[in-house]
Formats: sequence, C-alpha cells, structure tokens
Amino acid sequence: MGYETVKCKILIVEDELLVRKALRYIIEQESDEFEIIGEVTNGEEALEFLEQSLPHMMICDIMMPRMNGLELLRAVNLKYPEVSTIILSGYQDFEYVKSAFKYGVFDYILKPELESDYLLRALRLLGRKKGVIHAKDHGGSGGEEACPEQGDACSTYYLIAIQPGKILQGATNKQELTIGHMEEMIKEAFGRFYLDSFILKKSQVYVYTIGCFYPEMFDGKLRTMTGQGTAYLRNIEMIISPPYEKGVSLEAEAQKLSELFSYRFFDSRKDYLDLRETGILQLPALDQKTVCDLVRQQKAGTAGAVLVEYLSSLRGMAVSEMAVKKLMESTLYNTIFELNENEFCPPQLEERKLSFLTAIGTTDSLEGLIGAIAAIYQEIGQITEEARGSGLYLRITEYLYRHYSEPVTLKTLAADFNMNYSYLSSYFSSHMGQGINEFLNSVRVEKAKELLAASELSLSEIAQEIGYTDQSYFGKVFKKQTGYSPHTYRNRARRQGEKL
Repeated sequence: MGYETVKCKILIVEDELLVRKALRYIIEQESDEFEIIGEVTNGEEALEFLEQSLPHMMICDIMMPRMNGLELLRAVNLKYPEVSTIILSGYQDFEYVKSAFKYGVFDYILKPELESDYLLRALRLLGRKKGVIHAKDHGGSGGEEACPEQGDACSTYYLIAIQPGKILQGATNKQELTIGHMEEMIKEAFGRFYLDSFILKKSQVYVYTIGCFYPEMFDGKLRTMTGQGTAYLRNIEMIISPPYEKGVSLEAEAQKLSELFSYRFFDSRKDYLDLRETGILQLPALDQKTVCDLVRQQKAGTAGAVLVEYLSSLRGMAVSEMAVKKLMESTLYNTIFELNENEFCPPQLEERKLSFLTAIGTTDSLEGLIGAIAAIYQEIGQITEEARGSGLYLRITEYLYRHYSEPVTLKTLAADFNMNYSYLSSYFSSHMGQGINEFLNSVRVEKAKELLAASELSLSEIAQEIGYTDQSYFGKVFKKQTGYSPHTYRNRARRQGEKL
C-alpha cells in the first residue's frame, strides 16, 4: 500500500449510478490533477477496497444500503486516518452531516446543488492541504492593469473582511474550506491588485488588502468575485470597506469593520455590507431622558413608540448590533432607576427586569428587537398603572357598559386600552372574579331583560340591539344566565308587570 504517483487519488463511494457518473465526468475534466482509482456502492465495499489500495481522499454518500456513510467514516477514521473525506448528502440528511464532522470530514456537498466548480475547488483545496497538489498562479494575465508588487504606487486601498456565518458555527473544516474558497476567488478576481491578508484572531475575521488606481476598476472586479461566489456568500459574512488613502492604519480600520458583522441583523436580505459610499456610520443619538420622563408620566406606551421609531430608522444601516442592544438595555436601566429615584418602582418591575434584558439580548433581528421593546414598555405601563391604583378594571367595566351593543372582543378591547390581550384577560379576571366575555354577557342579558319586559321588539331585534348577531346564540346565553328562554321570560315578565 501507499501512494505511487503525484496525482491525487480518489475513491468514490456512492450507491446511485447517475451520481457516480456525474462525479467521474466532472473530475476527469481535470485528469492532470486527479485520478479516480475506484467506485463502490456502499461502506462494506469501500472497506474491502481500502484493504487493497489507499486513496488520498474519498467522496462518500451519507445514506447508503448495508453500511451507511457515518459507519464507514467511523471505521476509516480509526483504521485509515490519513484518508480525507468529502461527503455528499441530501437536504433531509443534515443531522447526519453534523455528526459526520466529528470524524474529520473536510467538506459536505448537497446533491441537489452539486456543481463542478464547487466540487473541483473543494478537491483542489483538500489536495493542497495534503501536499499532493500545488497551487497554480492565478496572477494577472496579459492586458490586465498592472499594480507594483508592493502596492506602493496604488492611490487607493480597500479592505475585504470575511467572517464565517452562523450556519458554519461548530463546523471547523467547513469554515476552513469556505474561507479558502473565498480567498482563492478574491485572488483570482483581483489578480495583481491583491496585496496582502491578515487575521484578526480575537474576532476570527479574515482581512484582504486590495490596491487600486480608480474606483471603477475595483467595482468591476468586485462584481466578478461576488458573481462567482454566490454559493459561498450565504455561509459567510463579508464587508467591503470604504476607500482608504496611503498612510492609514489598515489594521485599525479592520478592527472597526469587525464590529459591523451583524449587518444581517438589520437587513437579512443582504449578501454583504458595502461601505464604499456610506462609510462607517455612528449610531444616531437617542434622547433617553424623554423616554424616562414619559414612563414617569405614566405614558410607557408612548415611550415604547419613541424607541420603536428610533429602531426602525436603523433598518439597513451599517451600525453595531451590540451597540444598539446595549443602548436599549441602558435606556431600560435608566427608566427603572428614574422610577426608583421618584420612589415609585413597583416590585414587579424589579422582578421583571432580568427577563426584559434577556428578551433584548436574545433577539436575532431588528424586527425581533422592535417587537421585544414594544412588548416590554407596554408591560411596564401595565405594571405601573396597576400599581398606582388607577382603577383600570373600573374603566374597563365602564367601557363595556357603554359599548355592550358593539361587536366587542378581547382583541379589540386590548387594542382600545393599548394592552396585551393575554395580560388584559388575566388582569380583569383577577380583579372581577370572572372573565371579560362572561361579564359582557351579563351586561347584555340585563339589558335584554329590560327590553323583553318593556318593549315590543322582536327577539331578533333585541339580539341585534344588545350586540349579538346570532339570535340562537343570544337565546343560549340568556337561558344559561336566567334559567328561561327569552320568549318564556317575556311572557312571565308581562304577567307580573315588571322585570323578573
């Protein structure tokens, strides 16, 4: 056993004939670099093959009969750790894919997205990592604008900063491969204009320096790179810096860029953040005093609306997610502090403070943060209003007495009182000993008794008059509360000459 040639030897382990043919066709287009030394249809056949001939790498399906890919990877990792693997999977197999990474898998490729460029890039990067394939020179070709080797004559510099996206967290090999793909495409697209690269280790941001003479040239090459890299952009986060003049500390500027890798928090549709026109923006000022004053004046709903308007203005902006969340947290702290200073901070508010902060910190989008802030300040208003003994439940009952003839629902009532409907339901029940619908029905039935005893309106007209659109439902509610049907009640009331 052992390696006999300088070509990179590949074993294909795949039970689908069409997929095996597709892999062979793609790989054999690069016959000067790769050699397919075998094709087998399951894990057992693969282990038998490895006893006789050792490849540099395997392309292996996850789901196969007899011995699946995971079982094969486990065995190969123990017996042939020098053999590297790229796995194939379907969308439904992703849980298996995550398990496969602990066996040293270099990359995974989804079958529905199997493309020659992606596969060959993965094979080349793995071959180079193993020292079997040597990188080709992707420098500028004849006719390309020249930039001196050291970049000293370039008038403008740009940084392209890349960070593995959330989808790649925990998948170290996949991160390495994806970053490797992007670096290769940057070098290919910019050629001689690619000057240098470095890593910000603390934040794991990869930074590439590009030197250019004029913006149009950079723009054209960037379009080329992003066009080729569509398949990788969804797995990474990328920031294009504003232009820098000679003498600027690029590493210091890269540190500033590293704080903006939450741009998808503000706009999930963005493939990357381009700062060439806007530059790095400062977080707009927020009048926290106004927010605190509104809460102290028992206008927490209005205070929440002020914050929602502020957050909405940040859509699509290049600002830090952490800075925005910290601003919301400090505003909440200051609000509660102001209430304490004025000797009015209900115990429930202090008890809820930690859950409020957690709700802010765990949001994963601007829309989620807006929703959390609106809900928090609505609840603050409800807690403070109740604690001040404002008699909220009395105002609700008064409202129901005045509007019983209208199509009142818990949802519309919550909207009219600017309250969360679940909280409203719980609050009313705890103060009145019955639910809102039950109370509303009792108000309507009392009014129906008056109309039945003193008017000539039909039962259908009475039902409409007191807020019921369904006469049959009105009859059921009436009988449940009085023990009589509306018709029987009317006859008895008229015989006695008054409401029963």
